[in-house]
Amino acid sequence: MPLQDVIEKSKGLRQDNKTLKLLKLIWQNPGIARRDIGTLAKLSRGTVTTNIAQLIEEGYVTEGEALPENATRPGRATTGLYLVPDFFYSVGVSFSMELPKVSLFDAGGQAVREITLPIIRTVENNFSTNLAILESALEEVLSLVPRSRVLIAGISVAGIIDFDRGDVFYSALLDGCGRFNLKHFIRERFGLPCFLINVAHLFPVMEKRWGAAKEMDHFITLTDSCAAGFFLNGKLYRGWQKHAGELAYMKVTEDRHTAADGRNGLLTFHTPFFLLEHRLAEIIRNGGRPRILQLMNSPSDPITLELVIRSIENGDKFLEQLMAERYEWHAEALLNSAYMLNPEAVLLEEWTARCPQCTVDVVERKMSSYGMTDWQVSTRVISGTCSRAMIPRAVAYLATESIFDEAGNGTFEETDE
Repeated sequence: MPLQDVIEKSKGLRQDNKTLKLLKLIWQNPGIARRDIGTLAKLSRGTVTTNIAQLIEEGYVTEGEALPENATRPGRATTGLYLVPDFFYSVGVSFSMELPKVSLFDAGGQAVREITLPIIRTVENNFSTNLAILESALEEVLSLVPRSRVLIAGISVAGIIDFDRGDVFYSALLDGCGRFNLKHFIRERFGLPCFLINVAHLFPVMEKRWGAAKEMDHFITLTDSCAAGFFLNGKLYRGWQKHAGELAYMKVTEDRHTAADGRNGLLTFHTPFFLLEHRLAEIIRNGGRPRILQLMNSPSDPITLELVIRSIENGDKFLEQLMAERYEWHAEALLNSAYMLNPEAVLLEEWTARCPQCTVDVVERKMSSYGMTDWQVSTRVISGTCSRAMIPRAVAYLATESIFDEAGNGTFEETDE
């Protein structure tokens, strides 16, 4: 029986509400021991034993070696519980300029199939082409498993979007779309519910759940493109209309460039990676021989962030300086944000740990003025640990979690003692 059918059955049966609760806990904590499920679910040992036996008999749960990291009490348990992989599936999509990908995950969180999206990166009327690319990749991964077992598609998007309704007002990958409802498109085309989240809002969620901010309740994440995520007072802050985090639209100079909102001198004209990329490409076209060429098969190869990082790691002081100049602008924005929000920490992208001298250290030097007064305020600057490669997995996880939460909203008993 697919999970959707289990959820439907639970609407009329109180017992199955406990079943859903146990299924969710095993899904969240693969390899968990029975004794620890009872603690987390606040259910008696007898209730857990009876329900787990039923879940194993019905083919939803299987046994394997217990994983110590999912234990809530000391001591080794030899047997752990896992969801049967084909119990259900979910889709995770990173729909952005960096590492665009569609991935299909089974109930155990393993990737069944991953497809890199050959998106059109120019921002002039790329809507139809990129939507067709996304549609084709979704069709391919969904063809691998029974459609009835696919729960939901989770999509991480960058842009101005109503993530509850699903309306896309503007996204660099869907330029020229007008007002386009992505949720409606996924539902109509594939018969699936759709979960949307802004990539800027996804980073703090990832770092809180799996990364460097597990023990923090007040922190900021900042992407290389200067999109911020705010986790304040133990919760993700998305703003009244859910558009919080546009640090790139902070005014920092009086230059002549004009942004979409009609203002000039914004951060977005100083931080994008393509500015560094274009500068290097121009140097090469003019006959220059920057050290990064040693890592390229041809001078006409694309200059990627990974190539830049590797060149810096290999001692490229010129690129180190260019990167440091970019992060001076990031630092300015973060210092302003720290004065407003007083976070415990600022987390830069995971890759900055590979070249901290021109990323983390630059921001940290700027942040030193934040603590120079006698106000006893401070904010740490660290690299995150969740990379962009995690985005499909993370958004598929959050989408699946939303299915469990909606199914059990307000219906589970807190205790059965």
